[in-house]
Amino acid sequence: MRWMADLSFRLRALFARRGLERQLDEEFAFHLEMEAAKLRAQGLSPADAMREAQRRFGSATRAGEAARDRWGVSLAWQLAADVRHAWRQYRRRPGFTAIAVFTLGVGIGATVAIGSAAHSLLVAPLPVDDESRIDVFWFPQSWRGAEFDHVRTQAHGFDAVAAFGLEGVRLESPDATQLLLNVLGSAELFDVLGARPLLGRGFRAGEDRPGADPVVVISHGLWQQELGGDPAVIGRRLLLDGVPTTVIGVMPHEFFFPSRQFRAWRPLVLDPATRPYHGSGWLTLVGRSGPDRTATQRQHGVEAIARSLGERFTYTTEWDKSRNPNLTPLRQHITGNAGAPLVLLLSAAGSLLLMAIANAAALLLARTSDRRDEMALRTALGAGRGRLARQIVAESLTLALIAAVTGALAAAVTFRTLVAALPVAEELRDLPRLSWWSLGTACALALVVGLSVAVIPVRHLLRGRLDGLLGRARTHVARAGTRRAHAALVASEVALAMLLVVGATLMIRSVDRLRAIDPGFDPAGVFSVDVVTGTSTSDADRRRAFFSEVLERARALPGVTRAGLTNRLPIRDGGWQGPVRAADRPDLTGPSRPNAYYRVITPDFFRTIGAELAEGRDLSVSDGGGGLPVAVVNETFARRLWPGEGALGRRITTGMDGIERTVVGVVRDIRLVSMVGENPAAVYVPHEQSGVNPDGLVLTVRYSGPQAGLVDAVRGLVREVDPGAIVIRSGSLESAISGAIADRLRLRFFLSLFGVLALLLGAVGVYGVVAYSVSRRLAEFGIRMALGAAPARVRWEVLRDGLMPAGVGLALGLAGALALSRLLAGFLYGVTGTDVPSLLTAGVTLLAAGVTAALWPAWRAGRVSPRTALGAE
Repeated sequence: MRWMADLSFRLRALFARRGLERQLDEEFAFHLEMEAAKLRAQGLSPADAMREAQRRFGSATRAGEAARDRWGVSLAWQLAADVRHAWRQYRRRPGFTAIAVFTLGVGIGATVAIGSAAHSLLVAPLPVDDESRIDVFWFPQSWRGAEFDHVRTQAHGFDAVAAFGLEGVRLESPDATQLLLNVLGSAELFDVLGARPLLGRGFRAGEDRPGADPVVVISHGLWQQELGGDPAVIGRRLLLDGVPTTVIGVMPHEFFFPSRQFRAWRPLVLDPATRPYHGSGWLTLVGRSGPDRTATQRQHGVEAIARSLGERFTYTTEWDKSRNPNLTPLRQHITGNAGAPLVLLLSAAGSLLLMAIANAAALLLARTSDRRDEMALRTALGAGRGRLARQIVAESLTLALIAAVTGALAAAVTFRTLVAALPVAEELRDLPRLSWWSLGTACALALVVGLSVAVIPVRHLLRGRLDGLLGRARTHVARAGTRRAHAALVASEVALAMLLVVGATLMIRSVDRLRAIDPGFDPAGVFSVDVVTGTSTSDADRRRAFFSEVLERARALPGVTRAGLTNRLPIRDGGWQGPVRAADRPDLTGPSRPNAYYRVITPDFFRTIGAELAEGRDLSVSDGGGGLPVAVVNETFARRLWPGEGALGRRITTGMDGIERTVVGVVRDIRLVSMVGENPAAVYVPHEQSGVNPDGLVLTVRYSGPQAGLVDAVRGLVREVDPGAIVIRSGSLESAISGAIADRLRLRFFLSLFGVLALLLGAVGVYGVVAYSVSRRLAEFGIRMALGAAPARVRWEVLRDGLMPAGVGLALGLAGALALSRLLAGFLYGVTGTDVPSLLTAGVTLLAAGVTAALWPAWRAGRVSPRTALGAE
């Protein structure tokens, strides 16, 4: 067809131009020779015939250009020529090119990397069917089995409701034993999620009830890594906590729930005859609504569920599920609080990119202004302003493309490191991915950046300010206009830098306030090792004996001065809480019944972590299984139950084990789950007397040697006591505190990094405008000093003129920081978004950077020789 032939010809013209050029020259020579032969036949000499033929045909160059124009690709050739010209220009000025590419590359790279992480977590589809119909019920990780069974029968407005909990289970194999994080889900879980296995099937009705055969659905990663991708895996039995469990399904590679750390899903066995079914809640409820149900209708549905819960169960005020029911979208439940800091960092990266654009525009404007003679010559040769403007746009787009490639490559190389440092939960760090979307974003940013950088130079060109033919009468106007454009760009850079530096300063002060909080213990030199028993110690007595022997051996390790055990490490771990009843407070029942964290400890635990007693005594070895049941409570517990009275000798019963205990001591408040907020009430019970015997405890030791040596030693002694036991994680208590404020630490790191880069870009901008002003006024300075002007006066004038736009930028940035202070308030602690010391620190730092950047050009201006200045002019 004709259009295909035309397309083929145009492609040949683009990519095989030399062949077509040769054909064109041969065709023109052929016609010229034919015309000359005709003239020779008419009696003209060969030389006269050729001259006449050339006269009749006209200029070969013009004819060739006309023919090439008809090929329809001349614009593409011109653009390619512009790009080649731009590339030669940048190669001749490596300093200018390096600065522009670095600043733009950093801005584009940071925006692409953080934008990709934000897209993966906040926008990319979850591996479930129609996530908009899936919601998580209020009070996650606190529903009891009895409550779930009730909700399942009263699920107004929901197609199905499922319950799930999280746990770790020992996966045993001939080679090793490892802890496998898995989900315990009701039979409806995969139907609610809308997830289908790659192989096999999901859960069936009844598999979450007592007496059902143990089954498991495994992740794609577990199938490939631990099971070798066995195609006959369905029906294979895995040894989980010593129980042969049948594999019934393998999930697709992209599936995860609730995070990629969980690699198996087992049925949640709900037995009304057991204590956990009616005891403390630990489940999360998730529901799938009908396709025609609006958000309002879903809310009405959970309100009806809440009313029925209030009629069926009695709740404490703190954990009343019959009040204020709400739904959380599945994505928000999975990503938690990751959205706000990612949006903040993306905004910061965007501000840095805007600064880089302003900086590059200022550099390109200065460079273009210095090319007046070149522009004048090209205008004299016939180039219009549109053609010159296209050259400037081509140069800026080429610069932006180089920077985009540099930034994209840097983002790709550093992406995993950057994700590891982002203020998101550890279980979410496997989700962000760089994709074709990221490459497309880099290309789009390159286009936007290139056009933005070219706007001011092109505007000046089209208004005649860069045309060297305009004469001396308008040169001063042109330079004044360029200086004003420079000043506006620098002011915008400094304003954005002020925002970033203020944010960094506020986060630094906020983290310092957090670090100053007393955690209630001395973390220096304290290390923890999480130990899980093997299946050979399945009963309570054997587990107690195992941990007792591990504790004694740990105390004997070189460098260990004290050691203790607990079920949950302070700050790092939550969970394990339930209602408490006080014998002398019969009024604290029903909705008024208090709640407390339940901590199992061994004697010497408080001394190991450096906690202090407020009154009474510590737990001792005499508080064994045959002794009087005792407990130590924290100050918050004592204050809430017996305000203004003593707690010693009081009798309490915890809902975790149902054992009545006598309070023998009050320990000063220890930060249990967070470094901020109100400290919860807590009850500490002796390990030997605990009615709850976990198969995993945390060994804490006060140690004077290197941490690596300690972990290896503990792992060795654990294997000696029980070869099937495993050590799952370790760390210092100081790292646990850092982990509690990790999001703010990471946010401080990024904002500080962006603040430093903003300072550098702002300084470069101030230096550029001052240096440009000095270079354009050399003759003026030389003449003034020849007429008697003092060098100090010239320097002060240059410094003043250079810092004027910086001062305007500081004022604008301060106003912007005050206007946006509420956006940062949620990330701060102990300071406000309008914190005066932070604002002053940021302003003084930026002003100092600006003064430093302007000093060198100002000093040069005061040393200008009149002869040199006039010669350069």
